[in-house]
Amino acid sequence: MPVYRLNIRRDQKHLGHFESDAPWALEAVQDIAQRLPAAEGYCIEMQVSDGERRYLEVGPSGIRVLGTEHSFRPVTQRSALLVPVE
Repeated sequence: MPVYRLNIRRDQKHLGHFESDAPWALEAVQDIAQRLPAAEGYCIEMQVSDGERRYLEVGPSGIRVLGTEHSFRPVTQRSALLVPVE
């Protein structure tokens, strides 16, 4: 299941990002993107995970996942994943 991320800027200031791994993640980021219009100074960049790094602990009781870190790539308009924001 892909993880989607929106990087959000307004008036050239980085405000933060929204990340979703829900089964409806694409719809969630599209919904948020539509609420941040370029006419009001918002600039969004959509990314999708293309892999992950897992941090593991190996011990006598087996292997345990300590954490994960996703790697992201930009989603282009041509891929038609992002609904255009006016």
